[in-house]
Amino acid sequence: MSNRKNQSDIGRPQKTQVTEDILTTTLNGLAERGFEATTIAHVAAKAQTSKQAIYRRWPDKTAMVAAAIRSALEQASPSPPQRSNVAHDLKICLTNTVRAYQETPLGDALRALVPMQDHPELKGILNEAEDARRLVLRQIFIATPFEADMETRIDLLLGLIYFKLQIRGQQISEADIETAIHLVLGLTAPRMPPT
Repeated sequence: MSNRKNQSDIGRPQKTQVTEDILTTTLNGLAERGFEATTIAHVAAKAQTSKQAIYRRWPDKTAMVAAAIRSALEQASPSPPQRSNVAHDLKICLTNTVRAYQETPLGDALRALVPMQDHPELKGILNEAEDARRLVLRQIFIATPFEADMETRIDLLLGLIYFKLQIRGQQISEADIETAIHLVLGLTAPRMPPT
């Protein structure tokens, strides 16, 4: 099933709007229905296209899902750091990431794929998602006083997002982001526990 094209499909143009509709419908399907229930037939019907149109673009459902996640991640890419203030750059990066995961179907779609993380093609896309976030965070920390233990600092910041959003399904506030940044940078004195 690696190549489903037939002779009549060769050279046929792939319409950009149809591709975008399929990717959006796939992402929404993952967010609402999960991986198993998001079938090619369901996506084709919701996108008002044919299964053949999908198979002309991707060889199977997994490839279509990977393309939908990749497209959504590209649209949600954090902007490069301004290199003016580490805390400010971290706040922009993390706020953009949280918005994408909290306010768009991307977060629920990624959560739906967590049980599928060992699937080779899906594992690659999930790794790409994390690698893109880590790269921007590394660019923020590099050549600053916070470069020491950079990977641990990144783990702690991304851990807030992954744990609260992806595992617990809780919302992350701007105050949560600011507190995490200040704690990771050592800018906030530890609070005494209430007595």
